[in-house]
Amino acid sequence: MAETQSALEQLADISEPALVSNFALAPVWWFVLVLSLAGLLYLALSYYWRWRHLAAKREALKLLELISLQPDAASQINQLLKRVLRHYQPTHTALNLSGAAWQDWLAQQHQLPLPDLSRLLYQAQQDTAGNELLYQFAKAWLTAYRGEAPAPQSQQHPEGLHHA
Repeated sequence: MAETQSALEQLADISEPALVSNFALAPVWWFVLVLSLAGLLYLALSYYWRWRHLAAKREALKLLELISLQPDAASQINQLLKRVLRHYQPTHTALNLSGAAWQDWLAQQHQLPLPDLSRLLYQAQQDTAGNELLYQFAKAWLTAYRGEAPAPQSQQHPEGLHHA
């Protein structure tokens, strides 16, 4: 007699498919991935380099806060503006300007009003309102400055001359 097996015994064990251990991307996706990572690295480095490049400007803004409280603030603010310009653009033609020519060039750099620098720098008594106006101008100029300022126009006053 033939042996009869129960239906349960005739079932075979369930076998799972083999696990894929190495997932391979198509070459196009590897190219896209590498290109994306290279782009992110470039962006990160360019932001870092820009941040480092503008470190002197950030330091000048901090120094401006300290200078504004001193009695000779106008003179120090004027020197600070020239130092920042010299740091970022050492051959800028505005660095050779003084007096009215320097003031005219500065006044063209921002729309905020600029007080009369010759009066502020060379008067005996302190002008608090003028110093505050110069401080506001310098802060706005430094905040907007990105390391490049336009050269003075050729019709500027000769170096060192004051107009009445």
